[in-house]
Amino acid sequence: MIPHQHMYVSRILLAGALLALAGRSSGLQLMNSGSFSGAVASERDRSTDAPARLARVASIRPSSAELKGGDSAEITIHLTQPAPANGLVVRLASSDAKLLRIQATVNIPFGLSSAKVWATTSPVASDSTVAVTAFDGERVVGTSLGLAVPETKAPFTIGLHPATIKIAPGKSHSIKVITKVTDGFSEALRLTASNVPDGVTLTLTPPVIPAPGAGTSVAEITVSDSVPVGAYSLQLTASDGETSESADLTLKVATPGAGATFKGCWYQQSGNRYQGVQISVDDPGTYPFNAVLYYGTTCNANDWADQIGFGTLIQFGDFDWIFWFDAFANQSDMSALWYVGNEQSQCVNYTVAPDCP
Repeated sequence: MIPHQHMYVSRILLAGALLALAGRSSGLQLMNSGSFSGAVASERDRSTDAPARLARVASIRPSSAELKGGDSAEITIHLTQPAPANGLVVRLASSDAKLLRIQATVNIPFGLSSAKVWATTSPVASDSTVAVTAFDGERVVGTSLGLAVPETKAPFTIGLHPATIKIAPGKSHSIKVITKVTDGFSEALRLTASNVPDGVTLTLTPPVIPAPGAGTSVAEITVSDSVPVGAYSLQLTASDGETSESADLTLKVATPGAGATFKGCWYQQSGNRYQGVQISVDDPGTYPFNAVLYYGTTCNANDWADQIGFGTLIQFGDFDWIFWFDAFANQSDMSALWYVGNEQSQCVNYTVAPDCP
């Protein structure tokens, strides 16, 4: 007597995603990585005359393991081998359709071993996790996707000018703190400073930007003689009492000097080009200026060609200076050293120098 064959229907709940699977349910394993897989084996699969292995889903992976709620995610379904001639239909499911929405099926065409689909998420009130599964009728795989609470964007910004400042021990300097607001915002903004190192004082005038919140404050920074030379990261914050925005300030404590930056360049005038330099300083003040021009490109002391400045005292301020030699117009096979106070430029090779701004 031939035994009557029964069909078994099992339901497998994978991290909240419910899929109806036909056949005998094999053991399903939930992996710690967030991805999981399982299979339903038929009597045909268990026989000795089972056909060659067909393409099955191998994994399902999002482009990112975590998103901000409300963002979209690209999800890739991978197969164990290229899809057969009539393609492979894969069913997709989300453990919480309110948090993550994804198309119900995807048909992976012949010869392809993967397909991409887009899923959309909803904003969340607290960090959440949702599972996504793929099922090809015999094998099921899944993964988890973290949804984070979107950061609240303040309706105002804070900026520093400049954002990097150099001060010698025992000296003071000031910067501007600038706040801007979006349309419709009208609140006073309180300014505060944090991460201020020992021996440094920072005073904000005024400490409050009155409503509507757009304005400028001056931050006076004083460095005592006891502060070690080095770079320090401070933070200035604007707050309306509920939300806040911050900006980073880099304080460089250095030995006295101009903090000069030299950029060798060609100065152009009346159709000619002259060997020049653009100079900016971190610490405005009066410093002696000097420059020496050389034949050749190596600033060899034996190849002296010309000199300007000769230690003349110049008031360097909050803007750049451009100096140039005028005796050797258009001659590129030359080099120069530039000096501000006790600071010296590297040797400027004018065969490769750019034009001055």
